[in-house]
Amino acid sequence: MATAETTSRRSASARLTALLVIAGMVAAWAVYVGFFRSGVRPSTAAIDGLPWAPDGHRRAPDFRIRTLEGREITLSDFRGKVLIVDFWATWCPPCREEIPLLIELKGAHGDRGLEILGLTIEDPEHDAQQVQRFVQQFGVNYTIGFAPDGMFEAFVGPGEHPIPQTFLFDREGKLREHLVGYDPLTDARRLRRTIARLLQE
Repeated sequence: MATAETTSRRSASARLTALLVIAGMVAAWAVYVGFFRSGVRPSTAAIDGLPWAPDGHRRAPDFRIRTLEGREITLSDFRGKVLIVDFWATWCPPCREEIPLLIELKGAHGDRGLEILGLTIEDPEHDAQQVQRFVQQFGVNYTIGFAPDGMFEAFVGPGEHPIPQTFLFDREGKLREHLVGYDPLTDARRLRRTIARLLQE
């Protein structure tokens, strides 16, 4: 049988638990208001319209990307530019086919506002020298970086996906073209046509 003292202790414990739950809810609401409703969305400031999301308007976090030279950049650094984001790897045959086209496009349109970000899915700790040799061999003239953890999945969705995957964004960060794999004829035409249009907008 519960005594008055036991009942009092249980009542105090219940009140404390309720207060903690309420405090947690208030804190969560404060975070929501401060982060999402303030208009300051630092982690989703760079690009919009990734194709795999149900509503077709998924924003990718503004990932911090380590370049081959050791610099740190973010996607938002490229706002105001027409941007190609290309996921690739040195061991990928279609990636090797696509890279000469990207080199050509950067050379032809870099002074008009085209930026290209080639993000290898290889390990920066173990594969940096191999990537460096590849870049020198091919004469790559655009920014090469290592895709940070979770970035490829943020762009293409969960599960296994082929590479290359090439995303073309306009100056406002909206996705305007997405290529899966690479066909030297049809995909080259699509990229050239879309880039020419976006650079004129």
